[in-house]
Amino acid sequence: MIRELSDQRIKRVLSLDGTDTVWRANLQRLIRGDASLTRASAGEETIAALQRLLIFLGYSTASSGGFVIDGDFGRGTNRGIAQFQFEHGLAQGITRKALCYPCTFRSARKNIVAIADVKVDVATLTAMVREALSAIDSSEVTCGDFEEALFHLNNLHLGRLLNCGKILARYGAAVNRAVARLQDEKGIDIRPEWILSIIRQETAGIVRPRFEQHKLTAANAKHPRENIAELRLRSMSIGLGQIMGFNYARVGAPSARAMLFSPLDEQVLFIARFMAPKRRVLSVPAPGEAEFRAIARFYNGPAYEKHFYHERLQTWFREFRAMT
Repeated sequence: MIRELSDQRIKRVLSLDGTDTVWRANLQRLIRGDASLTRASAGEETIAALQRLLIFLGYSTASSGGFVIDGDFGRGTNRGIAQFQFEHGLAQGITRKALCYPCTFRSARKNIVAIADVKVDVATLTAMVREALSAIDSSEVTCGDFEEALFHLNNLHLGRLLNCGKILARYGAAVNRAVARLQDEKGIDIRPEWILSIIRQETAGIVRPRFEQHKLTAANAKHPRENIAELRLRSMSIGLGQIMGFNYARVGAPSARAMLFSPLDEQVLFIARFMAPKRRVLSVPAPGEAEFRAIARFYNGPAYEKHFYHERLQTWFREFRAMT
């Protein structure tokens, strides 16, 4: 028996209501050795519980790279489990080469079949649960706090995002501290509305990283002997501002892993530090279209117009300004 499954903290990770009434039966079958959980053998509730556990540990569950709780043991969840097994010495025929399969941005989703189907056995589930408990004890969880991590996990599960008012109420003080700290560190003035607008645009206040398979493939080709777990996290957009993990040094973090699990104040500060190169634009008292286009291009890339990124930033900026 996996005694750690009785820990109330684990129950809260595995289910919205903190109970085990839904997924317990399938897991008990697994524990008794009657079956292994595969893409064909487990019910939606049990798979949703596993997806919550994977996301809590920092693994993507969708073939697109998203962090999704949908009860479908699809290719993305299969990849997340395969990554966990490989990184923890539990791989059953899964190789580093398979996890870093050749692909581009466009072909990553199609080529994911290069990762063979895996099974969730007792050893894997035990390792996942123990890893979660260790993360809770060491505060290596989303925003560095167990309750904060559950807030984001549960809202992700429910598909609930925050509007501008709720973002301001929840993160406004941290944004003000980040603005003050950047001024102390580098003498850079950033209007808080910019940071708040980025949070609204990128995540709507709910941390939901995104894994980029093609970036892992490229990073592994360049650094074939580097820790693959760290390379995986460098290939992921992280935190309230969806900053790619390979920018860890730029935002003042010791690693991509540290970015993922940094406390809330650090998460917000990372956004400010990342935007610092555009200091002249960010300090304009009354930004206009040129400033919004400049930040949109900087943060979203050359295709920002296709996503109406500059227009959305302007909408959020004006809304936050009206509230502050």
